[in-house]
Amino acid sequence: MQALILNMKDPFKFKGGAERIALRIKDLLEEEGFNVDLIHEENSQKVGGFSPYWVGRHAHLMDKEWELAVVNNFVGVGFFPGKAKKTVAVFHILYLEFFEEAIKEQDLQKANIGYREYLVNKYLNGHLGEVFVLNAADRIVAVSESLKESIKKHVEKEVLVVQNPVDGVFQPQNKEKIRERFNIPKDAFVGLYVGRNDYTKGYDIFRELVSYTYRDVFWVQVISSGGLESSMPLIKDIITFREVPFEEMPIIYSLADFLVFPSRYEGFGLSIVEALACGIPIITLRVGIVKEIEDLLQGLVVNQPDPKEFFDRIMVLKRFKVIRDYYKHVVSEEIRRRFSVELWKKKMKETLLS
Repeated sequence: MQALILNMKDPFKFKGGAERIALRIKDLLEEEGFNVDLIHEENSQKVGGFSPYWVGRHAHLMDKEWELAVVNNFVGVGFFPGKAKKTVAVFHILYLEFFEEAIKEQDLQKANIGYREYLVNKYLNGHLGEVFVLNAADRIVAVSESLKESIKKHVEKEVLVVQNPVDGVFQPQNKEKIRERFNIPKDAFVGLYVGRNDYTKGYDIFRELVSYTYRDVFWVQVISSGGLESSMPLIKDIITFREVPFEEMPIIYSLADFLVFPSRYEGFGLSIVEALACGIPIITLRVGIVKEIEDLLQGLVVNQPDPKEFFDRIMVLKRFKVIRDYYKHVVSEEIRRRFSVELWKKKMKETLLS
């Protein structure tokens, strides 16, 4: 049996959320006896200057057919019906909604995004790329209920939800030993930011928070890459990690007392559940998977991208250690149960093969 996976990046080099899921799907299909072709922008023939429009086309022009094709997001553009007996599109974000909720045309200056980049992402990626894939796929998968609802606005098809899993390495660790390793005072109240230094991830909110709380919080930031090319100046004079390997992230989460997550849009938000699985409280906007786990967040969900709302909740966490302990001993276990790899494999296997 032959299967195909289309992904934007090479998942063996770039370890974003979509890439990790692509590799998990590859392993799952191989366990079921499939020979899997994995095509991405680096091993496909370039046509023009915009990779999403050559990866799918490259697969379509190959002298080969597949029983099953799995396409991640709009990278399936150009992969027309007929080349695979069944095509499943897995959506991790939706540009059609991203450029309505996170980035509006009046926000371009704030976000430091050029008008051309805005048009390319909203109309080529969204109205052309995503709409093509949504209509061409035999089955559509969303990684969260909120993303499903966004997709349903644009296509009259059934949309299945298979939530991303949390790897078993994400669990509570010895905070004191980790802090000693990084020369962080063991009695400090440590806040953590994980994400890109751009407007969509709420880095502007984080910058204000640091200025408000420099006497109350020992801040650490982990700066990742990918996504839009806009960026904001990095905050100086706080501990900064860049491009932390996936295997090291449980250690980074575990050195903190809380994670602040001011992202304006998420299809899922892996950092949210990874931090919670490590027993770390998270202060976040109501994005992505947050809407499905709000019962566990104990009033830490912020209604508006307002630094003051984040600040108020930070002070509550600092004052009440019992809340932090609750996340370590109760929420951590529940998150790992709800988002286990075993549960994901069962749901994804049913989705792909039934």
